[in-house]
Amino acid sequence: MTAPKSGSSWLGIGSLFVEPPEDFWPAFSTAHSFTDNAAQIEELKLQSEHRANEFSVPTLPPPEGEATRILDAFAAEGWVEKEERWCCPQCQEQLGEAEAQEPTCPSCEVLFQDHGGLVQETVYVRDLAAIRPVDWVVAIHGMNTAGAWQEEFSWLMGSTWGRSVPVAVYKYGIVITGVLLFWRRRQLLSDFRAKLDKLRQQAVAQNLSDCPDLIAHSFGTWLFGHLLEGELHRPKEERLRFGRVILTGCVLRPDFDWQKMRDAGLVEEVLNHYGTKDPVVPVAHLAIVRSGPSGRRGFDSEQVWNIRAANYGHSSLFAIDRFVVDGKPLQKTPGENGVRHLEHSYQRYWRPFLTLPAEELGRIPDRANPKHPWKALPWPLSGNLFPYLAVPLLLALIVFLVPCLHRLLDPIQGATKTFLKYGGLGLLAVLSTTGLIFLGRWILGRGH
Repeated sequence: MTAPKSGSSWLGIGSLFVEPPEDFWPAFSTAHSFTDNAAQIEELKLQSEHRANEFSVPTLPPPEGEATRILDAFAAEGWVEKEERWCCPQCQEQLGEAEAQEPTCPSCEVLFQDHGGLVQETVYVRDLAAIRPVDWVVAIHGMNTAGAWQEEFSWLMGSTWGRSVPVAVYKYGIVITGVLLFWRRRQLLSDFRAKLDKLRQQAVAQNLSDCPDLIAHSFGTWLFGHLLEGELHRPKEERLRFGRVILTGCVLRPDFDWQKMRDAGLVEEVLNHYGTKDPVVPVAHLAIVRSGPSGRRGFDSEQVWNIRAANYGHSSLFAIDRFVVDGKPLQKTPGENGVRHLEHSYQRYWRPFLTLPAEELGRIPDRANPKHPWKALPWPLSGNLFPYLAVPLLLALIVFLVPCLHRLLDPIQGATKTFLKYGGLGLLAVLSTTGLIFLGRWILGRGH
C-alpha cells in the first residue's frame, strides 16, 4: 500500500484508472484559478464521484468557454484524455477514423455532405474499473453493549446500495468481567467461529460468496483477530476467509501480523478507524492478554489502512446522538447540514472502503500511520497479572458489602478483609507501575 497523497501532491500526476481524492478538488480550483467556477467544478466532481468514464462540455453548466477550460485543465492533470469523435449527422452513429474519411455513412448510407457534414464532438475519457461488489457483511459488537449500532448499520447498507445486502449481526451478549477470564474468552471464541462457519454454509447455499466482509468494534476486534490466528493452524480447505475488514475501537496489539493473514488469504484488505481520545483501548492492554491500543494509535503495518478520527472516543464513530456539522464532529444538535456520526463514518470512509477497486483505496481521507513503533508493557502488566487481582478482589468486595453474604460468611470475615487490603494494594501497585511507565515514556517522547 502507498500512503494517500495530499491534494497538492496529486496535481499533475493524475491517473486514468482511479478517481481523484477528495482533497484534490480545492487544490485543483486554486491552482488553475477556478475559484469563480464553483458550480462547474461541483458538477464535474459529482460526475466523477458517480464514476462516469466520459465527460463533455455540454454536461457542465455554462458558459461553454469556461467549461472547456476546466475540462482541458482536468486532462492536463492526467485524470482524463481528450478525444475527438465524429458522428453521422443523420443517424448519430459514432464513426471510426477510417469511416469518417468515407463520403457515406456505413449504417444509414446517406451522404454526409447532404446533411451538413460530419458532426465533430470533443470528449474527455478515462477507464475506471467497476466498483467492487459487496455480497454480505458480518457485524460484531463490543463487550459492554448489545450492539444497537449494528441495526443502524444494517439499515444504511440496505438503503444506500440500490439492492439488498445481507448483514449478519453477531451478538454474544454483554460481557465485562468475562473478557478477563481465559476460559470465558476461549468459549466466546469457539462460539464465534461456530456461528461464522454456519453463516458461511448458509451463504453458499443461497449462492452468496463464502468470503464475507466484516465490521467489528472493541472486544469484537479481539475475537476476530484471534480467530484469524487460529485459522492459520487449520487445513486450508477448512479455513474461514474474509473480504474487506473494518475495525473500530480496536483492542488488538498494534504489532498484530496482518502480513501473515493476507499472505494466507484470510483477509483481503483491513481498515482500522481509530479515535485519538479513546479511553478504553489503552486499558485493554493492561486487562486483556494479547491485546493493545491499536484503536487509539493505529497498527504498525503498511498492510492496514489506518484512518485517524481526531478527538473521537471509543464509540463515537457509531454515535446516533452526535452530529458532524460543517466538518465539525461531536456536535449535540444537527443544525441545517448536520449528519449523525454513524452515517458520516459510513458514507465518507466505510462505504468507499468496501466498494472502491483496490487501486483506488488511497482516495480514502485521513490516513495516518503511527510515527513510532509500539512498545508493549512488561509481561506481568500486559494482561497477565491484572485479572488475577481484579476478579478475586471484586468477588471479595461483593462478599464484604452485600449484607446477606456478609452474615453467611461471617467466619471468614477476617480473611475477606485481609484479601481486600492486600489485593487492593496489589492492584494499586499494578496500576501505579503502569502509570509510571507511561509517564516515563511520555517524558522521553516515546509514549504511543
